[in-house]
Amino acid sequence: MQSKMIVYGAIGAAVLVSIAFLLVYRTEEVDRNETSITNGSAQTLKLSPYDEANKLLKQSLAEHDISMSSPIKIQSQESIQKYCSFFTNEEIQKLVQYCTSTEIKDSEGKFLGNIHMVGSPNEPKITLVILQVDPFMSQIDSVKTIIESSVQNLVCDCWADVQPGNLKDVGELVEGLKQFHLQGSRPHSQSNELELNGKTLQLELTTNKDGYLWQFFIYG
Repeated sequence: MQSKMIVYGAIGAAVLVSIAFLLVYRTEEVDRNETSITNGSAQTLKLSPYDEANKLLKQSLAEHDISMSSPIKIQSQESIQKYCSFFTNEEIQKLVQYCTSTEIKDSEGKFLGNIHMVGSPNEPKITLVILQVDPFMSQIDSVKTIIESSVQNLVCDCWADVQPGNLKDVGELVEGLKQFHLQGSRPHSQSNELELNGKTLQLELTTNKDGYLWQFFIYG
């Protein structure tokens, strides 16, 4: 147990600049000009890694009765600054040259949050899974399913073989951070960075006025 507890820690602030914005954001609010792509560009983007990743994730979540909207594609600098300014670290924010965003709803049709993929126009570099749950964490199973599907489809289906952080599965990561956070006094907790299949994973949990905000990051 001790080897697993050192995976978690408490810090004062998250890396996202505007958590509240992400939770009230809906895909239909994005400037519709971003979805008006020329025929030539549409053919190129149709087979892009962004489209492939979002398609796989959407199909996987649907198997668990969790709906994921089609991605809104954001590429103009003005819209990126408005909708995709996620990081206080300027060097990381510079990686955001292109952005897709989807809306997530649980099996009962309740809004859970968004999944954002950002990076160069040709390749996503960071995936952000942002999920809001109520004060009772009644949607914790949906949180586990969404994070697990994100790992399996965007990283690898190899967690059980590698067991990063000595955690046997994604559910143990989620439950561990949940218990650590609820037993503490700070509003924000996070896991250490976990390495899996050449990518870096990190889970964060924040107490807010609506309950608890889960933030899962895939880097690389």
